[in-house]
Amino acid sequence: MAVTKIWSIKGRAGSPLEYVANPEKTQREFTESERQALADVIAYAASEDKTDRLFYTTGINCSVDCARDQFDTTKLRFGKTGGNVAYHAYQSFKEGEVTPDEAHAIGVQLAKELWGDRFQIVVATHLDRAHVHNHIVINSVSFVDGKKLHGCRENTTRLRDTSDRICKEHGLSVIGKPKGKRVSTYLYKMEKAGMPTRYNVARQAIDESVALSLNLEEFKSELRKRGYNYRFDPQRKYWTITPPGWTKAIRIHQLGDNYTRESIERRIYENDPSVRMERPRQQYYIPKQYNLRRRIDRIMGRTGLEKLYLRYCYELGYLPKYRQNPTRLHIVLKEDLLKCDQYSEQAKLLCKYHVDTDEDLSNLMEKLGERMEMLSKERDELRLVIKRVVPEETINDSREAIKELTSEIKTLRRELKVSAEIQERSAHVRENLEIVERERTKERER
Repeated sequence: MAVTKIWSIKGRAGSPLEYVANPEKTQREFTESERQALADVIAYAASEDKTDRLFYTTGINCSVDCARDQFDTTKLRFGKTGGNVAYHAYQSFKEGEVTPDEAHAIGVQLAKELWGDRFQIVVATHLDRAHVHNHIVINSVSFVDGKKLHGCRENTTRLRDTSDRICKEHGLSVIGKPKGKRVSTYLYKMEKAGMPTRYNVARQAIDESVALSLNLEEFKSELRKRGYNYRFDPQRKYWTITPPGWTKAIRIHQLGDNYTRESIERRIYENDPSVRMERPRQQYYIPKQYNLRRRIDRIMGRTGLEKLYLRYCYELGYLPKYRQNPTRLHIVLKEDLLKCDQYSEQAKLLCKYHVDTDEDLSNLMEKLGERMEMLSKERDELRLVIKRVVPEETINDSREAIKELTSEIKTLRRELKVSAEIQERSAHVRENLEIVERERTKERER
């Protein structure tokens, strides 16, 4: 099993291109940083400590001892000395699966097949780890036609596919391609942290509907009660459901092995008939009503952006309700649960400065910016005082004043950032609350 990767090698930011005074000469002097970057990667790949005293190093179309100079000569010959100085590929094998000799032979074969006909290459096999691995350094400019090697996605794919084929030829294992569509990092972290997403909320809705159904029609009815649209057409390859407030459908087989068409049908038909008694109990349960002044009543007495954000925090459950029921949280709001602290901070800022309109918010941001600029100038003046020959008492007072100013500037900078976030997110908050209100209106009309 071999893992592969390729990346570009760049020199540090150097001086611009310089040509010698003689216009007939086309050579350009390499900056020291560019030469050093190339030397470093070649030296690392061919390190005696890692390669058993250079026994496992091979130069293709070049000599290992003077590879850097030969790389440079090729670039100078074609006048292509800018950009990437080389490419560094990596091929790592499973621990104990391959000998150093075989690993090196595979690395040389891989490099020759991919780049050996046009580029200068150094291949080195490192033995300093428990797993044997190859380092392959490729010149960025071809010695044949002067064309540059580009580290695009196609190059990465070719490297992996060729490496897998050669490993199979040598009887080694390869990493299989994952099945299905890759889950985004954001959704993966949300689900791993136990936070609700449209997918695990959909799983919960399906599980609840399956638990209360004895046939497919009852299952559909339970999904409708929860606000889900569905397409269970027998002629369609996949069953899909659409969560309330969303327009994009979810193919339910992507939710897991227990959510394929066959699995859902099997779970429904295995239910005990007593599940039908659970539906009347849920339907006829009427909670007690109390005539209390609710927190939502106080929020509705506010206006503008202040009311908007307090209402959103209330709907998210950040402002405690007298009867908190997190399972009733609307699906379009559940993805914002991770940002509860941010929305709370924004609501506090709006209440602090009594911001009602977008114009008030713009004026607040302008005032905060002016105040921060004024304090920064004052702090700069105090810093100059410290540098002068003044009494020690004056220096200590100036330092204390600088400390206080810095703290206030930090607060202003944070408030300015929060104001900018409000400006950016207020439309998103309005849209989500409108969706929630529309869905509740539909439920009341049923």
